[in-house]
Amino acid sequence: MTDKENSGPVRGSGDFLKDMGYSDPEEMRVKFALANMIALEIDDRHLKQAEVARTAGISQSDVSRIVNGVVKEYSIFRLMRVLTALGKDVSIGVSDATSERGMIVAAEPARATAPTPLPPR
Repeated sequence: MTDKENSGPVRGSGDFLKDMGYSDPEEMRVKFALANMIALEIDDRHLKQAEVARTAGISQSDVSRIVNGVVKEYSIFRLMRVLTALGKDVSIGVSDATSERGMIVAAEPARATAPTPLPPR
């Protein structure tokens, strides 16, 4: 047995993607979030990967890789283009950081709900 096998649990850095060896974990986090949004949209609309490929102007194998989270070689912009082809608006916002250094966040927008009616006057 090697020393690695006998070393017991390993304490992570607190950043799973960094611990997995990704050179830019923030970028990968955004890519994974976009790929997840694409996969959810495909699932919600019961679309076939071939349909998505035609609509987005990419190959079916690209759609398969994106849906399965194999996105290291895809640019963030390319993933955003797939979402827009699926009828989603993609926005990039900037706000003041809560600490000295800001962070990059990819957040799925809240699902649209019916507006709350105003009370009668």
